[in-house]
Amino acid sequence: MTPVAIPVAVSATSWDAALAETLSGAAERAFADGTHGTVHSVHHRVVNVLFCDALVAIADDGIDDAPATIRVPLSGWDARGIRQGAPVVGGRDRIELPGTDRMLVVSLSGAPPWDAPRTDLSELTSGDLARALALLDALPSPAPVTPFGRAAAELLRSRIRMLRAALRTGDDEGTRTAASALIGLGEGLTPSGDDVLTGLGLLAAQDGMLLSSSLPALTDAIRGGGVRTGLLSATTMAHAVAGRGRQSLHDLIAAIRDRDGDALRRAADRILQIGHTSGADILSGIRLALDVERAARRGGPACLRDDNKKKKKEQS
Repeated sequence: MTPVAIPVAVSATSWDAALAETLSGAAERAFADGTHGTVHSVHHRVVNVLFCDALVAIADDGIDDAPATIRVPLSGWDARGIRQGAPVVGGRDRIELPGTDRMLVVSLSGAPPWDAPRTDLSELTSGDLARALALLDALPSPAPVTPFGRAAAELLRSRIRMLRAALRTGDDEGTRTAASALIGLGEGLTPSGDDVLTGLGLLAAQDGMLLSSSLPALTDAIRGGGVRTGLLSATTMAHAVAGRGRQSLHDLIAAIRDRDGDALRRAADRILQIGHTSGADILSGIRLALDVERAARRGGPACLRDDNKKKKKEQS
C-alpha cells in the first residue's frame, strides 16, 4: 500500500485584509482540475501565486506587511520543491501549495488582518516638507552593480528630471509621457524606474496631498506600461497609486506627518534593505514627491495646475 503523505500546515502571521475578496473569488472559480491558481514565481523568501489576474505573495514574516501579501514563519521557498507553473488550490481561509513530496497548507484562520493605513498630510508646511527631504537626501545610495545598471543610471536621472518638470507645471500629458518612459527602466525584478514611480505614487495618494491631482496621469501611465515590465512590478505600482505600500513605507510617511526625524531615519533604514537598489529607488520617488509638493505649498509652479484646470473648464 502506497503511504499517503501528510500535508504540512503553517499558520499565517498576518495577511492583507484586501485579499478576502481575491481568495473568495478564486474559490468560486475553479479550473477543470479543481485547482484555482498557479505558482507564478519562487524565490528564497517569497513564493508568488497567480489567481486569475491577481498576484498574491506568500512571504517570510521577516518581511513587513504589504499589499496582497500573506506573511508566514517560513523561508527557503526555493528549497521546498515548489515549482513555477504548479497548480494551487485556494480557499477563503487557506492556500495549498504542492511541494516535492507533500502539500504545504497555508492557513489564514485566526491570523490578524493588515490594511494599509492612510495618512493625512494636509497640515504640513513647505518647511516641514523641506526638512523631511533634507533628511532623505542625506541617506547613502547604493551604486548599480551591473554594466546595464550603470548605463541606465544617467538615463534614469534624465527621465526623473523630465517627470519633475511635468509635475511642477501641472502638465498631465507630460506627466504621462515621462512616467511611461521610466517604466521598465533598470535592472531587477522591480526595475529602478518602476521603484521611483512606486514611491512617488504612494506619497501622492495620501490624504491632503496637492500632488494627488497628478494621480490620474500616473495611473494611466502605469496601466499602459505594464507590458514593458514584469507582473510583480506592475502590481506593486498599481497598489502604490491606490495608496497602498509596504508597512515600512507607511511608517516613513507617518514620520513625515509627525515631523519625527528619528522615526523617519529608522523607517528609511528599513526601506533601504529592500533589494539591492529597490529601497533607495523607492526613496528617490518619495523625495521627488516631497520636492514637487514643497514647491506647490509655497506657491511655486505646481500651483499652476489648478489655474490650468480652471481655464480648460472655462473653454469647454
